[in-house]
Amino acid sequence: MIHVTVPSFRQVSEDDEKPYTVYQINVLVGGRTHILEKRYREFHALHKQLKKTIETPEFPPKKVRQLSNKGLEQRRTLLECYIQGILDRELVPRSLLTFLRVKNFKTASYDSLDDIDQEPVSTHQPTMVFETDPFLRLAMDVGLHDTVVEGVRQGLYEDDFSLPLT
Repeated sequence: MIHVTVPSFRQVSEDDEKPYTVYQINVLVGGRTHILEKRYREFHALHKQLKKTIETPEFPPKKVRQLSNKGLEQRRTLLECYIQGILDRELVPRSLLTFLRVKNFKTASYDSLDDIDQEPVSTHQPTMVFETDPFLRLAMDVGLHDTVVEGVRQGLYEDDFSLPLT
């Protein structure tokens, strides 16, 4: 199970760009948490990609009345609800896992819809069982020389039993 929260946001100012907002994303998978930051436009790109293949929850609008802390807090909450809404599906889209940087999780690949109805493949390997020692049985059927049979028995089984000559 994956649990995602978007607990905070912060303003980033770089030298040549105007300031922008990044949202902190906490991703809990298998008891481990990792943290990443994404811009609104990265969320929007994910949404555009997902809505081509699945029905998505409502996405927060680009325009917020005010880009004040109150408006950004509302957007943060809506982004968290959006991600959680997709994660509540039975099969999680691979593009969302890539966005969240999650590996080795049961996914739905919408690249090929033929894979969805495919039966699971068993990885079980059958076991071969012998009721008697196959070498000794072969030795008796083929009629190997007693010296060979006795040498193998002594070497492998530390057995002094001698076969009767036929």
